[in-house]
Amino acid sequence: MGIEMYLAFAVVFLFLGLYCILTKKSIIKSAIGISIMVKGGSLSFLVAGGATAQVAVVLIIVIDAIIAAVLLSMAVNVYKHTGRLDFEALKRLWG
Repeated sequence: MGIEMYLAFAVVFLFLGLYCILTKKSIIKSAIGISIMVKGGSLSFLVAGGATAQVAVVLIIVIDAIIAAVLLSMAVNVYKHTGRLDFEALKRLWG
């Protein structure tokens, strides 16, 4: 597989994550979409760079895991307070 194929996969991941964020109303599905977008960006960054990019991708993966943990803990708290996992429930919590 050439570089073009990896970049095509990265673009597909980016658009798939964007689709998940824009069309899904569930907090968990949107968190998964964000994670997919980060993976696509990491893949394109890895293809474009050398050894420095590999170190940066490891850092991006760690940051992505932290973001996913925060978003999922937020989803658990929203579910505890409202009994639902959609963004409308989150809007009701804000007032």
